[in-house]
Amino acid sequence: MSEFRVVAFNDLRSEDAVVADILNRVCGLPLADAVALTRQIEVDGKATVGLAATRADAEVIAARMLGFGLRPVIERNRA
Repeated sequence: MSEFRVVAFNDLRSEDAVVADILNRVCGLPLADAVALTRQIEVDGKATVGLAATRADAEVIAARMLGFGLRPVIERNRA
């Protein structure tokens, strides 16, 4: 089970195509999933974009996203 999740929030600055590309390349999500999550971020204001077994693994995902200008948050996975 994944203990931690990486959540991306709508920053109102990043273009949808850029966010989808980052989720695809950085988080390793299939392009269709990256596009769907980008839409969820736009509509709901946030979406879980990565799951990790350890906090260190979640921090790697978050650091990669930070490198592209996104501001993810790491949360303990409750579900």
